Amino acid sequence: MAVKVPEGKIYHVPEDLEEALDEVSDIEISPRNMGERIRKNDFHVEYGGPKWFGSIYMNFEVPENEDEVRDNVIQIIGPDVNEVEEGSSFPIGMEFKLWGSEITPDYDEFFMRNLADSMEQMEGLMGVNTKHTWWMRISKDVADRLTLKKMCQAVIALTKSAFPIAEKMEARIIVGAPEVGGPELIQKILKEEIKPKWEKSESRRLGIEDDDVDSFYSCTLCQGFAPNHVCIITPERMPFCGIMSFRGAQIGLEIDPHGYLDDIPKGDIIDSAAGQYTGLNEYIYEKSNRTIKRLNLYSTIKYPMTS
Repeated sequence: MAVKVPEGKIYHVPEDLEEALDEVSDIEISPRNMGERIRKNDFHVEYGGPKWFGSIYMNFEVPENEDEVRDNVIQIIGPDVNEVEEGSSFPIGMEFKLWGSEITPDYDEFFMRNLADSMEQMEGLMGVNTKHTWWMRISKDVADRLTLKKMCQAVIALTKSAFPIAEKMEARIIVGAPEVGGPELIQKILKEEIKPKWEKSESRRLGIEDDDVDSFYSCTLCQGFAPNHVCIITPERMPFCGIMSFRGAQIGLEIDPHGYLDDIPKGDIIDSAAGQYTGLNEYIYEKSNRTIKRLNLYSTIKYPMTS
C-alpha cells in the first residue's frame, strides 16, 4: 500500500514541447552551468545534502504499464522555492516516471543519468550525487525565476525533445517541510516504496562479471567540467556518479550512439589482478587528452580511475 501523502499542487506541462520550453526560457539551460557550486551564503534554499542524510531520495522509474504514468503532470507537495525564507533547508523526495512503447524498465538508469544532466545544466542550480544522497541548492540569483515546478517542466520537455521514445512522463516532488510531514514522511516513503524499487532494479543487473565480456563502456559526460576525466564502466564497476551500470551503458549507447558513451574492446591482458588491458590504456590515453597513460580497474592507489 502506498504511503499516504498530502495532495499538494498539481500542474500540467503544455503538450506542445516548444511552448513548454518557451515557458521556462528565462532560465538558461546550458552545459556551461554543469559543475556549478553554490556556497552556503549564496543559496536561497537547499534540498537534501549531508544535513538530511537518511531523509532523501531521487528516483527514476520506467513502469511496464502505460496507465501508471500521468503524462505531463507535475505534483509539488510542500513549499516551492518562492514560498520559503532565504537560507531554508529541507529533506526532499524526487520521483520521475517515464513510459514508452519501445522501452523497458531496464532503461531507468539511462534516463536517471539524463535527468541529473538536465538539472545540472540549469542556471543557478547545484546538483550533487543522486538517489539517497542527492544535494541540491538554488541560488539567490535565480530564486525569483527558478521554481521546482519550472525545473520539472524543463526536465520533462527536454527529455521528450531529446528522446522521442519517451512518450509519457510525470514528476512528483515532496519537500519535507514540517507542515507536510517533515523528514519522517520522506523516511517512510524511502523505506516502504523507494528502496524496494531500487532493489528490484539492481537485481536485474546481477550475475555478470568482467571476465564474461570482451568489451567495456566509457562515459565522458563529466568532461563538461572535468576535461581529462573518463569513467570506465564494467559489469563489476560502476562510474563515480553511481547512476549507470554496465547494462545501463549498453542501453544508453543503443539510444544515443553518438553521445558521451563508447564501447571499448578490452584488448590483451597486461595485469589480470590489477585489471589492466591494452585496449583500455590506448582508449583512456586519447580520451583524457593524452594525460593518463594507463589504468588499473581494481586499484585506488596505482594508476586508478581518473577523478
